[in-house]
Amino acid sequence: MQGHRVGELRFDRGGSVFRYDDDLAQPEHLVLGQVFEDDPRTLRRARVGLPPWFANLLPEGELRRQIIHELGGGNIGDFTLLLKLGAYLPGAVTVHGDSQPEADDPAPASSYPEPDHPIWHSQAGVQLKYTVSGDRLTFPAHGNGGWWTVKLPDRSLRELAVNEYLTMRWLALAGFSVPAVQLVPAAAVGGIPDGLVDPAELVYLTERFDRVPGGRVHFEDFAQVADVPPMHKYSQSGATYDSMAAAIRYLVGQPGYEDFVGRLAAMLVTGNVDAHLKNWSLIYRDGRPAEMAPIYDFHSLTVYGRYRYSPLALSLNGQTLATSVGPDDFRRLAERAGADPELTVDCAVEAIHRLRMAWAGGASEESKTRYPDLAEHYRRRLETLPICLMG
Repeated sequence: MQGHRVGELRFDRGGSVFRYDDDLAQPEHLVLGQVFEDDPRTLRRARVGLPPWFANLLPEGELRRQIIHELGGGNIGDFTLLLKLGAYLPGAVTVHGDSQPEADDPAPASSYPEPDHPIWHSQAGVQLKYTVSGDRLTFPAHGNGGWWTVKLPDRSLRELAVNEYLTMRWLALAGFSVPAVQLVPAAAVGGIPDGLVDPAELVYLTERFDRVPGGRVHFEDFAQVADVPPMHKYSQSGATYDSMAAAIRYLVGQPGYEDFVGRLAAMLVTGNVDAHLKNWSLIYRDGRPAEMAPIYDFHSLTVYGRYRYSPLALSLNGQTLATSVGPDDFRRLAERAGADPELTVDCAVEAIHRLRMAWAGGASEESKTRYPDLAEHYRRRLETLPICLMG
């Protein structure tokens, strides 16, 4: 953790166990995760694979398959994969191995080839993406020495790159905390592995908030905060947006809580119904105080016909459809978080007002030009969604 040893993770008969050793009372102590702050001396065990906090550091889906392909394929377990990606993990944590093999993976981690392109920079999620430094881009990029996440087209969701770019641009214009974003032809980005995308296809870039010129910045997602494995990032974990609100108010304070309420409103307006636990994070810019991390993985899923009536990833006051959420649901959320119900409704109304102003102020025209179906979808939601009629 920022060059400081905080514990030991050991392979244990197909599973693993982590012992956290850091002293929370020392001035140089930095937060690894909230679960270790709350209960530092409990051994974290997994009968198979990794304890949840570490499992959530690994990529999923297509990105995981691509990395394993780069490793030469085969049955590579979570423990070995974590060792191989140990220098490239999200946030400021690194994992250093002693080359001990897994039972289902007889070759030691050191026998695999070293990474030769940026897809190895581990990022959570299922969409195929990788990391590239600013000097690999052939166009002007925000800042100097920054690192960018490059998302490749998703063949199952039409124009997802344009969708996410336009949505994030809208949120930025509305005053939400959003990293710099770009939408460029794949040919403008160096290092994309051959065969993954046509050079003329558009790819989506967003500046990584955990990589800055001065080094790494630590963060953890809410699956890690809740200490649940990636497979439980949806409602089966028992988590809700209400419980997240309470945790954020406790860990971040009232400003973070109000920010979260505004983001919830934006989530409902845009139809970002897949906003599960891993799509919300805490960031530790100074190593200890928690803040809400900038917005990421925010796009409209309801613009696609087969997801038009999909339920929310988590419930809000028991509601699972964006079309069912109203002011009373925000009041109940506030009561569970120990917050002021009317102030909470005001925060949601104010966020929607900012979205309306940004939409009228330029976001709508850009969307009409680049993705007319998305622009029409957003127009209808702003006019008809119950939450947009509040206030």
